[in-house]
Amino acid sequence: MGTLSPTMAVISTGMYEALLLAHVPEDKAKAAAAEVAKTQDFASRSDVLELAAQLQAEMDKRFAEVFAEIEKRFAEVDKRFAEVDKRLAEVDKSLAVLKFAVFSGGSIILALLIKLVFFP
Repeated sequence: MGTLSPTMAVISTGMYEALLLAHVPEDKAKAAAAEVAKTQDFASRSDVLELAAQLQAEMDKRFAEVFAEIEKRFAEVDKRFAEVDKRLAEVDKSLAVLKFAVFSGGSIILALLIKLVFFP
């Protein structure tokens, strides 16, 4: 049997040795074994389908994480808007009292409100 050189291209050792046992010339055995090794690098249909399923599962997981984070942030924004709405309602009440005091001629009431608000 021939020997394999360490610098030789990747070949199917089993195929190479089988061809040599079948008395195929060494150069032709090397070439045939190299071609077989090349075809072994291709993915089968089931390999591709399995990889596609794994990728889909990973994408589903990551999208779920992203969507959960988005929902969390929207909930925080909704909470902040609710706080702003509450504060604006308080400002509206204060303005209504102030309008009443100013437009009803109640300068005394206005003075009392200012005193209570700014000088407790």
